[in-house]
Amino acid sequence: MSSIGAVGSDSQFGFAEETLWASGTPTINKFIPFLSESLALERNVVMTDAIRGDTARSVWREGSEQVGGDLNVEVQPVGMYTLLKHALGRVVTAGPSGTGSHYVHDIYPSGSLPEGLRLEIGRSGVAGGTFEYKGCKVNQVVFNCSVGEPLTATFSFLGKEEDTSQSAPTTAGTISALNPLTFDEGAITIDGNTQEVAGFSITLNNNLKEDKGALGSRYRTAIPRGGFRDVTGTLNLEFDDLGMYNKYTAGTETALKLKFTSDDLIGAGTQAHELQIDCPRIVFTGTTPAVSGPDLIYHDMPFVALYDDDQGDGFKNEIRIKAITSDTTI
Repeated sequence: MSSIGAVGSDSQFGFAEETLWASGTPTINKFIPFLSESLALERNVVMTDAIRGDTARSVWREGSEQVGGDLNVEVQPVGMYTLLKHALGRVVTAGPSGTGSHYVHDIYPSGSLPEGLRLEIGRSGVAGGTFEYKGCKVNQVVFNCSVGEPLTATFSFLGKEEDTSQSAPTTAGTISALNPLTFDEGAITIDGNTQEVAGFSITLNNNLKEDKGALGSRYRTAIPRGGFRDVTGTLNLEFDDLGMYNKYTAGTETALKLKFTSDDLIGAGTQAHELQIDCPRIVFTGTTPAVSGPDLIYHDMPFVALYDDDQGDGFKNEIRIKAITSDTTI
């Protein structure tokens, strides 16, 4: 008799913040809807090259073990901003405010990231289909949005080890039933002026060191920074004048703001859920628009975001994310 294996629609994703990297037993207490995931264990085998009078290999031992992978989500107005804190580094929270008791979370880059995350994937449908990944840090997050689509984010994790000893997934608490932030709720401004954009992508890469190990352990011993933090992106525009293109050819530094205002209000108040991404100092790096057919001419404008030392509000980082939400803490 054939059996039915795991079904993706029955799966769940949960996580918890660690107070000590890859240690302890933090309770998985945050759950969010997701589109797909690729968290996996990479287990290596060490083969000896010693010659033993035979052309065949016969001696081996266990090599290093590393975990990591991606989580792809539609950006929700609640429940998932903790992941953004772990991608950037630190958060400042104000509130509650207003009749709906909303909170404002300003998420900033930091020289060091939070201790880590414990991720749990309930790949449901088979006995023991619960996978925990300890000591996970966000190496990269990529935001994408285009006309007709929700705002999505792809988080790329590096972690220490995988654990499959749990017999069943943690019972999920509340999972957001709100609509994800969508293209029609978004607005983009360039130097304070509204800009018509067909789509955008922004990537924050922490450039964490993937291979820090030590004698006596098969696992990563830490996941420190391995280089500069990079923030890059691209805007997809209809070519209707030379205004934006001249910013590229003239090397003009520009301020970029992306703001999504949800249709869903917070509590009984009038404040909507909001997500805002600020890059106060970007430089476009190309390209020239070209004709690819008889349709409208669109062109991509890639950019790099830079640290700014003179904003007047104490904000000097290359990127800041502001979330207005019902979440009391993130």
